[in-house]
Amino acid sequence: TLARTVRRTGVGLHSGASATLTLRPAEAGTGVRFVRMDAPGDATIPAHALNVVSTRLGTNLANAAGARIATVEHFLAACWGAGLDNAVAEVDGPELPI
Repeated sequence: TLARTVRRTGVGLHSGASATLTLRPAEAGTGVRFVRMDAPGDATIPAHALNVVSTRLGTNLANAAGARIATVEHFLAACWGAGLDNAVAEVDGPELPI
């Protein structure tokens, strides 16, 4: 579990778009969820294999409403390695910052 909120800003590896990732603690049993802060409507995308929509140049996820987040694989691997299984990852761009 995260003890506090963490924020990092950078650019997307493939898009070159600037993005800020804000990682917040989450309740037990919720898993890792991405929230596209710049997208309208339902922008929560659970990190689940069934939400993978593409693996070209990275792992890209989407929800049923069409919100997408790109290049999540390194972030999710780091979460797994750190034993972090519940978190909310708020992102204000189309891709996680490198």
